[in-house]
Amino acid sequence: MPTLYKPLRGSHGISRGFTGRDYRTQHTGVDYRTPKRTPVLASAAGVVVRSVDLTVSYGRYIIIAHSGGVFTLYAHLDKRQAGEGARVAVGQRTGLSGSTGRSTGPHLHFEVRKGRNSSAATVNPVPLLKGSPPTVTELTEPTGLTGLTDAPGAVGAAVVSAPEAAEVTDVTDEPDTREVVEPGETVEPGEAVEPGGVREPGVAPDQ
Repeated sequence: MPTLYKPLRGSHGISRGFTGRDYRTQHTGVDYRTPKRTPVLASAAGVVVRSVDLTVSYGRYIIIAHSGGVFTLYAHLDKRQAGEGARVAVGQRTGLSGSTGRSTGPHLHFEVRKGRNSSAATVNPVPLLKGSPPTVTELTEPTGLTGLTDAPGAVGAAVVSAPEAAEVTDVTDEPDTREVVEPGETVEPGEAVEPGGVREPGVAPDQ
């Protein structure tokens, strides 16, 4: 397993912890208290395999594939700043925290998944995290932003040179096989779904 760091810099406490893998009844990640638009950082070097805008539960979110079959997820973002296929360095800014999707206030929902693809079972991230990530050298131009629907603005994008990043090659993210309707919800004819919305389970209403 790669070395994983906290996806934020500074003292952001956890408002809701990991309670289990069953997204229908448990909380599958941890929620960090953050002011809106706090920089969200890659927990380890890897490749962005999902950069989505906008689902009912996760809101705007990014999933990064790392070496060893590890995936990290960053949800409820106000803005995504890394597109699918982008190689990111540990500590690189990939988005800004927010309150999109099923959320009652600004925070970052963070998950670690272990398995064959990004829909793998979650594990408790807290014992795996080594503190704040190292500082990366930033450039003035963003990378890997093709196809993003939200304008990234002036985003610093790190040059990925970490040996760990080189281990993540030929990443193919298999189709997500999760249910497409939230547990306990029904889809009525003509029901509106948010733009680009995919009904994706995985998080109960967050604080």
